[in-house]
Amino acid sequence: MPEGETGGHPQELASIQTMPKTEPLPLAPDSPPSPSALSASSSSSSSSVDSLSVAMRPSGDLLHPLKAKGWSSRKAEWTSNYRGDKEPLTALRLITWNVDFMQRDTAGRLECILSYLQDSILSSSPPPSCILLQELDASSLAAILLNAWVREHYVVTPPTTEHWKAHYGNATLISRVAPFQNTQMLVFANSHMGRAAIFVDVAMRSPDSGEVRTVRIANTHLESLPQGANARPKQLAAIADLLRGHGIDAGIVGGDMNMIGDVADQSIHVAAGLRDACHSPDDPSSHTWGYQPSTRYPPGRLDRVFFVGDRLHVDPVEVIGKGLRTKTGQWASDHYGLTTTLSFRS
Repeated sequence: MPEGETGGHPQELASIQTMPKTEPLPLAPDSPPSPSALSASSSSSSSSVDSLSVAMRPSGDLLHPLKAKGWSSRKAEWTSNYRGDKEPLTALRLITWNVDFMQRDTAGRLECILSYLQDSILSSSPPPSCILLQELDASSLAAILLNAWVREHYVVTPPTTEHWKAHYGNATLISRVAPFQNTQMLVFANSHMGRAAIFVDVAMRSPDSGEVRTVRIANTHLESLPQGANARPKQLAAIADLLRGHGIDAGIVGGDMNMIGDVADQSIHVAAGLRDACHSPDDPSSHTWGYQPSTRYPPGRLDRVFFVGDRLHVDPVEVIGKGLRTKTGQWASDHYGLTTTLSFRS
């Protein structure tokens, strides 16, 4: 989102046997992590062991592993040793949503979004799904970790704020029934706003052939504002390179792409070799920002889903969350969400 206003802001400030193993990247010494971390009341432990090593990409971006943790009702804590499934999926629901860290009551608004997803989009017993969230802060991440629906059905990465490079960041929720590996974060070297991408590799089975394939899912928030126009193509290209990684059959990225500029800005996914999952990109009904509330900036399609892979089928994205308010009447976010379903075809 563009940044700068309160109220009407466009706030662009800122070991699975059935799953093929992807090739690990070379390791290099880690840089010091961001100092902020969730309190023990909302996370069982710090994930400092995530930052034992980091790989530098040709772009200068840093790629490092992340912890993924699930809730253990027996231990009453978030842990890396949780019960999950190993059976590859035939379909996966994907949701992406920028939840807005700038307005008040980030935790309450995040709870409103989770309730909406549970009641109106996914159900109390959700299908296999992956939820990509951007612009979380420590309070809204803590709300995720305290949510009973999330605790029962999802694994969270990262489970603390430790690896965020600003006071806000991204987190990905992965269904416990989804067999996955390689949770990683790519920190953009050219970002002045602490922007990054989170990756996870999920095993899926083609319903036609029964063949098991791997889809890499990325969750990102690209650089904001017109002055971020030079950074965004490089950031998306770096994501696209990883979506084509060794052992990866297809890739998909969702998030706040901040593509608010001219024709060149609107085609950075084409330059990166990615396809747009929106089938009506010029229709105002596809806009995801600029109405909650209205602003001096024009509404636009800031949030997008791009993908690569000939055999990956991605349903046209649907806009969700229009008009969503908390019980006190506050907008749940200044962004709408997007949802789609992905599967493999022979």
